[in-house]
Amino acid sequence: MIAAYIEIAPFQSSPSEKKSITQPVLESAASSCNETPCIGIVNELKSVQSDSETVIPSTSSSQSTSKPLDRALDSDSEVIPIKRQKSIKTSFQEISSYSESGMKTRKLNNCLLYMICKDHQPFSIVENEGFKNLMKAVAPQYKIPSRTSLRQWLDNKYEVVSETFKKKLSSIEDLTLTTDIWSDTLNMKSFIGVTVHFGIEIELISVTRGVYELDERHTSQYISEMLLKTCAEWGIKKDNVTAVVTDNAANMVKAAELTFGKKKHIPCLGHTLNLVAEGTMAYTEWQKIVTKIKAIVTWFKQSCVASDELRKATSTETKLIQSVPTRWNSTYYMVQRFLELRSVINDILFRHATAPPMLSSSEISIASSVLLILRPLEVATKEISADKYFTTSKIIPLVHCIFSKITSAGVAGEPVAREVQKLALQEITKRMGSIEHVTPLAIANILDPRFKKLHFNDAIACSNAVSKIKDLMKVHLCQIEEIESDSDKCDKSEETFSLWSDHYKLVHRN
Repeated sequence: MIAAYIEIAPFQSSPSEKKSITQPVLESAASSCNETPCIGIVNELKSVQSDSETVIPSTSSSQSTSKPLDRALDSDSEVIPIKRQKSIKTSFQEISSYSESGMKTRKLNNCLLYMICKDHQPFSIVENEGFKNLMKAVAPQYKIPSRTSLRQWLDNKYEVVSETFKKKLSSIEDLTLTTDIWSDTLNMKSFIGVTVHFGIEIELISVTRGVYELDERHTSQYISEMLLKTCAEWGIKKDNVTAVVTDNAANMVKAAELTFGKKKHIPCLGHTLNLVAEGTMAYTEWQKIVTKIKAIVTWFKQSCVASDELRKATSTETKLIQSVPTRWNSTYYMVQRFLELRSVINDILFRHATAPPMLSSSEISIASSVLLILRPLEVATKEISADKYFTTSKIIPLVHCIFSKITSAGVAGEPVAREVQKLALQEITKRMGSIEHVTPLAIANILDPRFKKLHFNDAIACSNAVSKIKDLMKVHLCQIEEIESDSDKCDKSEETFSLWSDHYKLVHRN
């Protein structure tokens, strides 16, 4: 290999120059041949070759035609990696890891199940060509399981995880339940869902514990039986349930009271706000304006030409919003977006003979004023739609702030808006006027250092909440004293002394 170097000079130079360059390299290579692998010699020669190209300019126009090693070096001129063959043991371990019970196969199976559950993917995803191509590129040796296998594995995984969660729930002393009923109108079926909420240190955890089909009339007794069945299935003790949140339907309220007691039931504020807004927007004159706006939005949705014109006329991808009967805020967003685009909409309607009539200037003014009244309800709905932070202590202050904002809304010049304002205040008083007497909400509000007693208008409700807090503190202090007395019995030689005894006396006295 050293002799072959005579033919690999990459530069064009005279024989004397070539000899002066190659001689030291040959000597260096010969001296280290017994100590260095051949690949080290090639790398050293290549390094000198590269340096020679830089230092010595070309002095001849002729090109060498016999350079076998030069071509070999140039074909891999970037890096010559030192590749070591895997050992037989490593190769067999890698092959066995992709067997049916291999480590990598089990890991990929668990990841696949997690993806299906987390991303709500169907089991049939394993039969898609794109997914197969992806797995072939990522893990060619992995055998993709069938949908039947995935379904069976998921059932087994559910059994294991559910048992683990039952043990966790049994150690939780205070938890809250939320429950609701909804209907599948397509298949004419009804379901009840139950979710458990509890805290571990500063982390709030919410887990859906069951979705059950209702095959009988939705009586309060039947719903109560379903709630008890869910608690028994998951090992939830009734005494550990501190509150139950439901909507304002009479059967749901009575079922919660039958199961857990009247004091533990809390009406859902989101559902209550929805009822307030629906009652507010039921005003006849306002409904006429909403109907006209809805007709315009429907016409745009059904006309491709009008939709294209609207898209071109707006600088951003802004679309009209269609209202949904079951969500009052969809009507709010529909009117809000209509008012934002009213000038563009007016121009498009004017150019089409079949278009519905545009709102008059007075109707637009009324719509703008009514939105000012409805805005506090919309913001409050967003505020309480959360499951990652606590909202219980906010409810009483939130209701009072809503009432205050609607009262101060500047709609004095619009008779229709004034009627809507009056109706909104009546609905709030009717549905949330006694909210300060809901014991869990009152206690949470007082204990929150942001609010304390600031938003209480009813002195009796505030006094009852404070008394309840004192009773809870006394029970807690008695438990502490029992623990201290037990510890004192263990070591009678020590003299009993409590620095806080006078403090405890003051607490009991008050």
